[in-house]
Amino acid sequence: MRVLHLNTHPSGGSYEYAALLSTALAEQGIESHVLCKNAPAKGARFFLNRLIRRASVSLSREPWHGTRRLLLPPGPEQLADVDVVHLHTVADWFDVPTWLESLPRHIGVVISLHDMWHVSGGCFLYRGCDRYANQRHACDSCPILRWPADRFMAKSAHSRKLRAYRNCGARMVANSHWLAEIAGRSQIAQACSGLRVIPPGIDTTVFTAHDKSLCRKHLGLPTDAFVIVTGGASLTDANKNIPWLFEQLSDLPDLAGVIVLAFGEGAVPVPGRLDVRFTGGIRERRELARLFAAADVFVSASLMETYGLTLVEAMACGTPVVAFRVGGIPEAAPEGEGAMLCAPQDETALIEAIMKLRNSAQLSEMLGAAGRETVRVRNQLSSFSALFEGIYRECVLSRENAERKESALVL
Repeated sequence: MRVLHLNTHPSGGSYEYAALLSTALAEQGIESHVLCKNAPAKGARFFLNRLIRRASVSLSREPWHGTRRLLLPPGPEQLADVDVVHLHTVADWFDVPTWLESLPRHIGVVISLHDMWHVSGGCFLYRGCDRYANQRHACDSCPILRWPADRFMAKSAHSRKLRAYRNCGARMVANSHWLAEIAGRSQIAQACSGLRVIPPGIDTTVFTAHDKSLCRKHLGLPTDAFVIVTGGASLTDANKNIPWLFEQLSDLPDLAGVIVLAFGEGAVPVPGRLDVRFTGGIRERRELARLFAAADVFVSASLMETYGLTLVEAMACGTPVVAFRVGGIPEAAPEGEGAMLCAPQDETALIEAIMKLRNSAQLSEMLGAAGRETVRVRNQLSSFSALFEGIYRECVLSRENAERKESALVL
């Protein structure tokens, strides 16, 4: 069996998810590769795509809506001998519905939902809008698109996905029960026979317990400091809420003993009294594991996560997590099983949770141990890849049966 994973960028949470899954499948004897976009440096298609992207940004009130892309999709040579294509985050690459309509019928399709894009008219984040679930007028009058795009763009995208995903017999997988519940309201998910839930796997040989003193020495951190780690792929992502978090952390007592490590691309303003050290983007996973292991707590102020893979990686290193009780975070980092959760934007509860960990080594050790055990039981790569292998084989069998029926009808 040969599986081809598609993800727009060779970085970020969805890429790590796809890359880990591909590696685990290969170790089981399944040929598996990850393909990311490789946009040409010039050409009419490239410049037209940039023009469309700029126009779509001007038509959107929020950075949470995608539109059609004109970059080249995987061609016939990249699909040679492929049995299953597995789509991850591909909104910013090519025109997915049109490509699926032309995909050879013998190739199965699996879609991992990392956000809402695949089941909506283009929205990535769920913010309480349920227009995507309207059975008759799905994604009509999109509230985050400006006139006149609000009347047609999202509705058209939803209709095209519905037709394409249904016709190709796509199978959808969510990374949390929370995401499966809200995404499952969409006609698109229902046309794909609903949604299955598979918790993401992580590499527990990398994200595991480390000697904290050695990790701090490696990073040049004092052994007696209270170290807070936060971050993500991009620090300027409004959903990550980093500037707000820095403001709250600046109110911690005894700031002289506090160091904040922020990983991710970009930089944001820092209150003058807070010691924040930007590490930049960390591509090497072992370096990220050392960062987590050096910390006393990992703090996330994300306003929405469909799961929260970074939280899971921190827990696997034995680092307690403090985060908001939103989206799939309570599943990724359960209260008392590696995490302390609070209501979104509740600065008082956030500071109290951090201070409890700072003042109680026993609580910190208990949550750290509980988090490691939670991840060990739930996020093993072996079970993650085995569940997907079953879905791939189901796809292949279904395609073979369909081809036999078509041949019988012809005869």
